[in-house]
Amino acid sequence: MTSPSRALREVWLRRVLLVFTVVATAGVLAHFGLLLWSQNEFSQPESVVAAQSMMLAQHGTLYYNLREYPYTVSAYMPIFYGLDALLIRLGIPAFTSGRLMAFAALLGIYLTVWRMMLLHTGNKYLAWIAMLLCGSSSLLLSWGTVGQVDALALFFALTAFYHFSQAWLAEGDLSERHPALRFALLFALLALFTKQTTLACPVAIFLSLLFKNWRRALEFGLAYLGIGLLLVGALNTALHGSFLANTVFANLNPFVWDRLEQHVQFFLMTCGVLLLVAILGAKSAWGGRAKPLYIYFGLALLMWLATAPKLGSDSNYQMETTVLCAMCAVAALDALEYLPKMLRGSKAWVTLLHAPLGIFLILNFRMTGPFLIMRVAKEQMFRQQVAQLRPYLNQPGRVLSTDINALVHLRVPVGAKLEVEPLIYTLLVNGGRIDPEPLRRDLANGAFSLVVLYFDLNRPYDHDPEIPSLPEGQLAEIRRHYQHLAQIPGPYLDGVHLYQFAK
Repeated sequence: MTSPSRALREVWLRRVLLVFTVVATAGVLAHFGLLLWSQNEFSQPESVVAAQSMMLAQHGTLYYNLREYPYTVSAYMPIFYGLDALLIRLGIPAFTSGRLMAFAALLGIYLTVWRMMLLHTGNKYLAWIAMLLCGSSSLLLSWGTVGQVDALALFFALTAFYHFSQAWLAEGDLSERHPALRFALLFALLALFTKQTTLACPVAIFLSLLFKNWRRALEFGLAYLGIGLLLVGALNTALHGSFLANTVFANLNPFVWDRLEQHVQFFLMTCGVLLLVAILGAKSAWGGRAKPLYIYFGLALLMWLATAPKLGSDSNYQMETTVLCAMCAVAALDALEYLPKMLRGSKAWVTLLHAPLGIFLILNFRMTGPFLIMRVAKEQMFRQQVAQLRPYLNQPGRVLSTDINALVHLRVPVGAKLEVEPLIYTLLVNGGRIDPEPLRRDLANGAFSLVVLYFDLNRPYDHDPEIPSLPEGQLAEIRRHYQHLAQIPGPYLDGVHLYQFAK
């Protein structure tokens, strides 16, 4: 029989969770409304992905030969691009189509977290807490509304792990082929062909299976490797080597080790309290139902630390780690019997763990408002910039631009291709993997009627390699053969500078 005091505490628990859920839902809806209203990029890679998806929709080509025009690297696997191109063909604007896919995947992530934690803990309140932690995360909200591959790839990976968890937690030693493992394999492959770095999930499934049945582990691992390599090989052969050239070799950006420090600082600031809870309960959780979650979390952490120092990386690299940190924190609460002790009024230290959870929620709620305001201000600046660029970019002739956002609005919709993706192109030229002569020669001969850069070449400028630019030899040709035409304000640096070929 439930005591009155326990029933009262449970009522207050539901009320507190409901209040936080209402606030988190408001944040989700605000982000959704903003993604529908905004017409311009949330991130610079989003414009590149949008342009490449439009080119796929119009020309049927995605992975280009990097030795000739267009010099654009389609850095991700084909699933997101293909779905994005389909939505574009249906008439949905490029930015909106990618964001709608990402947002749908984000909602799928929330639902999968709920189902997975209900499976691992058997407690609806703990599942609610896990979903609330993910739903309030400013990191997930910000990147789950950007037209990039991260949210969709994470949804597929988590769904794979959910199906694996069904098999793992089923009675028996998996001596029979559990049908859930087939779904786990399918979704793990979907994740791989959405984003090539989603390897933590299948490796975690393989290692976890070893604890129960090494034959099933071997079958899963060989099937994943065999099917994955077969599909990659077939795509690469059909595209004459361009598939691996784009998705692997052109993706090997230089490392900037200062970036790793920035990533770690951000993770500790946003998820440090959840990491503390996960660590406090790790020993108890490891011996129970949460062992696979901790294996997955550890591998995701390693993958993140291995890729975070890459030039051009952003906080989206932390999405998988953040979700798993939240789930492991909740699994730790379950292993430490937080809810039973709290509901019966225990004075044990475990009942104080609501404090770090509350800190995480409040911190992320406080970050959401200013972030939304920043996006609104940035969108307004972009609209003014695109309007002022329109007369210049609508003129006949080829345009070379480091501002891809304007090209998505004014050039690519009419069938033009993205001539050069400046950031990756410059890195590949500096690394000796692309010949700079064709573009340098075209600049010298006036093949481009207009060049758009982020700085005035007649003044000292920032040589930050993460600012989209061109190799120095090509900038020298612009100084020599082009005259400064105009400066148009915008959200980045002091706007963009336009250069016209001097006939």
